[in-house]
Amino acid sequence: MRFKFLKTTCAILTMSMFMGSSVWAEDYYVTNQELSEKGNVTYTTGVTSEMSNASFWSERTYTDAKKVLMAPQEIDEINALALKTKATFMTDLEQEWESYDAEALKNVLAEKVIPSKALYIKGSKIDNASYFGNIKNQISETGYTGTRTVQYGICVKSTEIRDWPTNDIIGYDADDTDDEMQSSSLTVNDPFVVRQAVTIDGNLFYWGSSNHVDGWVDGEDIALCADRDEWLDAWKVKNGEKDFLVVTQDKIVLEPSIFTTYSSEVKLKFSTILKLVAKEDIPKNIGERNSWNNYVVYLPTRNEEGQYEKKMALISEHCDVHVGFLPMTQENLIKVSLNCLGNRYGWGGMLDSMDCSAYTRNVYRCFGFELPRNTTWQQLIPGTATDLTGMTEAEKQSFIETMPAGTLLYFKGHTMVYLGSVDHVGYVVSALGTASDSAGTLEILSIQSVAITPLTVRRRSGNTWLMDLQSAVAFAVPQPEEIETETTTETTTEQIDRQLEPSRITKIKAKKKSLKIFWKKVKGISGYKIQISTNKNFKKAKTIKAKKKAQTKLVKGLKKKKLYYVRIRTYKVKKSKNKVITYYSDWSKCRRKKTK
Repeated sequence: MRFKFLKTTCAILTMSMFMGSSVWAEDYYVTNQELSEKGNVTYTTGVTSEMSNASFWSERTYTDAKKVLMAPQEIDEINALALKTKATFMTDLEQEWESYDAEALKNVLAEKVIPSKALYIKGSKIDNASYFGNIKNQISETGYTGTRTVQYGICVKSTEIRDWPTNDIIGYDADDTDDEMQSSSLTVNDPFVVRQAVTIDGNLFYWGSSNHVDGWVDGEDIALCADRDEWLDAWKVKNGEKDFLVVTQDKIVLEPSIFTTYSSEVKLKFSTILKLVAKEDIPKNIGERNSWNNYVVYLPTRNEEGQYEKKMALISEHCDVHVGFLPMTQENLIKVSLNCLGNRYGWGGMLDSMDCSAYTRNVYRCFGFELPRNTTWQQLIPGTATDLTGMTEAEKQSFIETMPAGTLLYFKGHTMVYLGSVDHVGYVVSALGTASDSAGTLEILSIQSVAITPLTVRRRSGNTWLMDLQSAVAFAVPQPEEIETETTTETTTEQIDRQLEPSRITKIKAKKKSLKIFWKKVKGISGYKIQISTNKNFKKAKTIKAKKKAQTKLVKGLKKKKLYYVRIRTYKVKKSKNKVITYYSDWSKCRRKKTK
């Protein structure tokens, strides 16, 4: 078996980040994998065909899977935070752009350092100085000059954002499958602010800004709007409104047409957003077709002069789309996260595919979020990330079991969407390059797909993904139950059952005005009750309920630097002669901890 190892860094403009490595293998054969009942679909050890169904995971969420986690205005606040955080490198495209010195910008772009590493095109090594020197000369000769104002562009076709204005696929060796000049991508109707234009070997390229990265795009894929108002009308939508459509499946290919060639077989990728045509504005026919059983949307097009024109197009009713952004529930997060299973991995969005961070961006975009480009920047939105580096594997697993489905998990260079846990093993879905099965010999396989994996799969180092987890990003964390106040006196419908297995508190972590409580999980119960009090006799104690799947609880709203006493017990609810009886175990041994 012959392997090829890819580089671990890639420049995004002047920034770089570690994105892992890839391995390709000839004579690949399936080992340590489970054959499914769906013909010959294979899965890694521990994954079953049932896990590809959203309902499998929705039934295992530790809180209500249908409960809305965040309102539209709360999502807007997260987006605003991301834009204001410099380390995310996001661009507020709606800012009032001032005029700029196009000559100075052209010179900066033309003076970009030529890559020093060996580079290959179609398997042949290139002369870097000659290849990139030619590009630099043409930037200098054909770029915009003088003082200019920005041009407002709309993407009319899935396109790449690149570090250099070239459409050649450039690799670090003859077999490199990644396009090392690719930075990110745009999809249909995405906005792009143009600040430079050059002609390279007869091909037009624009340089400018998307909301998540700057770079070069193929000019044929961008239509220029007449003014800012026309541009905003093309793409700007409001969370909570119902005047636009979101593509929630992996891709939609519009129906072929002889008369509306502008929409014929146009590809709309995952999370594409298009404005809906008002019912009163829908004509009798669009091209040769009436609109029965179709959504009618405005599709951006580019005329012969390169200008934007919006035209009407039909999207079949059976396609997985949503009017407005999806409500942010665990159930919806799971469904959307599984919509690309088996699709290929694509570095930076090449081949109309997604890498791990583009995949998570698109999942969350369906709910109205706009996340940063890469794994490092996504973790820097204030108040969303929990550092896991100081935890043991058991502590990491216990922690993620308290997190909602859809939580983003990270280790260096990779991000995953948490689905849930089975028998205290966490499962995720991600667009991944390589991994080794959990069982058997450490053999790095080229997955290059969106796949479900347990956190027990291994990396080249031999470490499991769980071992290397560094952080978890969650924008909203539902609590299993609200805190309620009760006394310790038993009622006639509550009985102590000495046979009911008790639990015990394993650890308490002190936080500012709060305590995080960890306990031993018990099977065959209905749930837990935790009591917390400033009195060791638990007078006027607060009682907190936790569901049977939980193993941790963060108790907020406590007094600063105050000593608290904590205990836990299990309970089981049974019906007897039309009366509900709650049976309790004995209380655990009391633990105490002072808040920060």
